[in-house]
Amino acid sequence: MTATVSSLTITTSHGAVLDAVDLDLRPGEVTAIVGESGAGKTTLAHAVLGHLGAGLRRTAGRVEVTGHDPFTPEGRAVLRGRVTGYLPQDPASALDPRRRVLSQLRTAARIAHPGESRRDHDARIRAAADAADFDAALLRRHPAQLSGGQAQRSLLAWTFLTRPRLVILDEPTSGLDPDTARRVSAAFTRLPWEPAVLLISHDRALVDRAAHRVFELAGGRLQAATASPPPVPRPARHRSPDGPTGDGEERVLAADGLTIRRGGVPLLRNASLHLAAGEFVAVQGVSGSGKTSLARALCGLAPPDAGRLCVHDAPVSWDGAARARTGGPFLAYVGQDARAALNPYETVRRMLARAVAAAHRRGIPPGPGPKALLDSLGLTADVLDRTPDRLSGGQRHRVMLARALAAVPAVVVCDETLASLDRTTARLVLGALDAWRRTTGSAVLLITHHDEVAAHADRVLTLSGERLE
Repeated sequence: MTATVSSLTITTSHGAVLDAVDLDLRPGEVTAIVGESGAGKTTLAHAVLGHLGAGLRRTAGRVEVTGHDPFTPEGRAVLRGRVTGYLPQDPASALDPRRRVLSQLRTAARIAHPGESRRDHDARIRAAADAADFDAALLRRHPAQLSGGQAQRSLLAWTFLTRPRLVILDEPTSGLDPDTARRVSAAFTRLPWEPAVLLISHDRALVDRAAHRVFELAGGRLQAATASPPPVPRPARHRSPDGPTGDGEERVLAADGLTIRRGGVPLLRNASLHLAAGEFVAVQGVSGSGKTSLARALCGLAPPDAGRLCVHDAPVSWDGAARARTGGPFLAYVGQDARAALNPYETVRRMLARAVAAAHRRGIPPGPGPKALLDSLGLTADVLDRTPDRLSGGQRHRVMLARALAAVPAVVVCDETLASLDRTTARLVLGALDAWRRTTGSAVLLITHHDEVAAHADRVLTLSGERLE
């Protein structure tokens, strides 16, 4: 047995997160854990690594990995980076932003395979990148030059490179298109050194395809999972990138002649995107096609190479800082890396208060109060006084969305915001976005790889081959 969890109980001041959990992780086997967002899946994964988040306490039970206790300093020294490998939900936060990916992988190779030459290390890196479906041309980029899906795959390559006996994958395909997700899942189910794999995912198609055993975590207890019904998406209403053209239809956003390059590579050329008041538009495309670059450009975070932008028919600078200085319109970006986007020392209550104050400064009447807003997103009022490190990954993503909605932007741009949520919670969030856009008249632009999510939109656009259509 590679790892054993015995009667593990982890509590907070509000009760048990994990209640007498038992789990065995076996060599050569993929064990999947499913459950609603906030059920404690990541807490269990962290416990196997010997880590407890703020406000958590182990009150009973044991964890052993290859005979070592990861909660002891001696056990951590033996296990981390050697026996255990972890792919987190927020992959960009796990990479050093100052160093190129290749440099970071070379360091990992030297630690995992001492005594080998640099040529041998580089050969291992190329093989690991290929196994993770990570384009070797991206190895010389800094993490900020990678899409969310590319960052995930770079860390997966890191895991393949170090060859740990226990691999823990927390939502490893959440930022990937379906074809890439299938290739990546095929890779981690056929690892040649046959480690034990703990897979945490809301993607039941991935779980059904990859896992040998599936357990569901609910109410702190772990039990064999029941089969999930297949999704039944409703048909999407597809229209052109120009959007509605009926008489009297107000356009919130108009971007024309949009050209974007990243790392010298053209992603979008002379594109147009128009959003009507209250409209919900989804954008799809393969991982790395430029969806996040488009989102960041619109929100003033990474100006494009060319293009014109109008919001409510008024020209707007591509520089978000310039918009803020002149009191210009606010376009909110809800990105993939919630951990990096949220202030680790600020409570949710304070975050939402600042967002409401920002709306007030722009002369916009406040929306629903913090408790009502959180409730609409499936979050209980007790998260108001928590900091981000006391939230699950899915809760962090919803808090980031709540902060954006509280500021009442002209457009909210959601980049895979629902990827780390279970299906029930995702539907709840989509309903909240519908209510918000109809109340405020603001538009929603949502980037997603999930057809069921895209089917909820008024229009679905595809970014491919430098075109948006």
